[in-house]
Amino acid sequence: MGSKQLLYCFLVVVCALTLRPPEALAQYDVPHAVLAGGGGIAAGTHIVYGTVGQPVIGISAGGENRAKAGFWYLAGISSTVDVAFAACAGELRDDAVVISWVLSASGGFDGYNVYRSEKAEEEFGRINAALVRETSYRDETAAPGNTYLYRVGAVKGEKETFSLTMTVTLPPKPLTLYQNYPNPFNPSTAISFYNPVQQLVSVAIYDVSGARVRMLCDRVMAVGKHSIPWNGTNDAGSTVGSGVYYYRLIAGKENLTKKMVVVR
Repeated sequence: MGSKQLLYCFLVVVCALTLRPPEALAQYDVPHAVLAGGGGIAAGTHIVYGTVGQPVIGISAGGENRAKAGFWYLAGISSTVDVAFAACAGELRDDAVVISWVLSASGGFDGYNVYRSEKAEEEFGRINAALVRETSYRDETAAPGNTYLYRVGAVKGEKETFSLTMTVTLPPKPLTLYQNYPNPFNPSTAISFYNPVQQLVSVAIYDVSGARVRMLCDRVMAVGKHSIPWNGTNDAGSTVGSGVYYYRLIAGKENLTKKMVVVR
């Protein structure tokens, strides 16, 4: 491209910035593609494709998007952040909050950090122990009934670019008894449950006749998810035989029971 054409491109972009409504704008240099047949905006991707062979130099309209044909991408955004994310989402999945994100730029990031805050006025704290290599993260520590703010940081060298903030509200969760795992089992299994308030909790094992085999827990427990192992022995320390057994959770005025199988 000659010097006059470059000057013209610069003037067109400047005019676009001057004549647009007073909103935050971000401009990105887009790598040239190698596709023939002209360029333009591909719906839903916000990427300029096919810069080779673009017949006219100018600004092409596409809703809130503006693209300098085969040269620039100009986007109207709601803030002046350095945009590295096309989308971020948070959802409740199997008692955990799963944060996922889609990149809007191929920057060759080293990895990602996930930050969380419980109140808007509080500082964000990183919740991942090591740099995340995937584009999703599972937050197992989020408590039911709470509202959290999340944001993701894309790390490249010494620089970290942040996503916009996401708000995730978890519904309250009642007393819950999960199926033991593994089941059937030999020689041991784990019994998990969710305790909604701090209270006295007991977990016991019974045989098919209703006789108690083993008391696993009988104490005050904090709010949250807990897991208690059972090694397949009774209160006397002897190994129980193969068969069907029941485990009962009693917390406050509630009690829940599930079945499990020992295979020797």
